[in-house]
Amino acid sequence: MNFKDEFKNAITRLYPNGLEWDLVGVLTKSSKVYTLSYDSKILSGIFEILCEPVIIEIAEQNGYELFKGVQNQYPEFTLFDPAKPNSKIAVDIKSTYRQKLKNGNVKPFAFTLGSYRSYLQDPSGKKGILFPYSDYSEHWVIGFLYDRNLKLKNIEIRSIIEAAQLEAPYSNIEFFVQHKHSIAGKVKGSGNTTNISSIKSCNIEDFSEGRGPFKTKEEFENFWKNF
Repeated sequence: MNFKDEFKNAITRLYPNGLEWDLVGVLTKSSKVYTLSYDSKILSGIFEILCEPVIIEIAEQNGYELFKGVQNQYPEFTLFDPAKPNSKIAVDIKSTYRQKLKNGNVKPFAFTLGSYRSYLQDPSGKKGILFPYSDYSEHWVIGFLYDRNLKLKNIEIRSIIEAAQLEAPYSNIEFFVQHKHSIAGKVKGSGNTTNISSIKSCNIEDFSEGRGPFKTKEEFENFWKNF
């Protein structure tokens, strides 16, 4: 199974009239709507929610088992053929927002791709991961790039009748699906972290085409296992 192709096919089946990813709030049983703010922590969860039905569709169409990781555990989704339990597919959802330079151009952006101190450098390959690392044959990233709606700084409570007039906290969504090793860089994430940083670019095509420095998964693993 080519996960990238399957993701595109699943979107076509689920959204024949085009993507409908403009979430504007959370609905309560009493028909109140809690609006969404542009807080990046909230939006990262939203993009995971948007992807889950697509990933479920992929699993069902291919007869795959599907497991979700828990908080702070890699990966967010695990798919595998029950007949091939040692060929699992890891899927992580990443997102970031566009920032502009003084000249109006998009500032180069990057994504964090998880810690190199956990399962990669753990001799057993079991630290911070749902299944042992050796069980996974593929690692995919679904990455989202968006503009923040700066008008939506605070969360409000509105009535359901107003939902059609509410704005989403993001716009101009672009996304890519690519092997993790193909977009990984050779530097840590910003700050005092043990996170792997992706390549940095102002063009999402560099991510969708996998224009990173590592040519194979093994090359990526050897570099970060010994970082």
